[in-house]
Amino acid sequence: MNESDQQVFLKESSVAYRVATDGDVDVSLLKANLAKSPWERMQANDDAINFAESLRAAMEKRNAKLK
Repeated sequence: MNESDQQVFLKESSVAYRVATDGDVDVSLLKANLAKSPWERMQANDDAINFAESLRAAMEKRNAKLK
């Protein structure tokens, strides 16, 4: 089954896919992430968590009160 056949199948079978392709969701990002292996997705998730933690730490440092 080629990609266009898959899209037709998904459009016919999934309300969520139809809603996503109406412009609310960037389907290209979904496709790019699904093309990754589970391990690669876990690594990307770890990177995002580490980045969020560094932002949180920077905000705490910025908002720290001098005594």
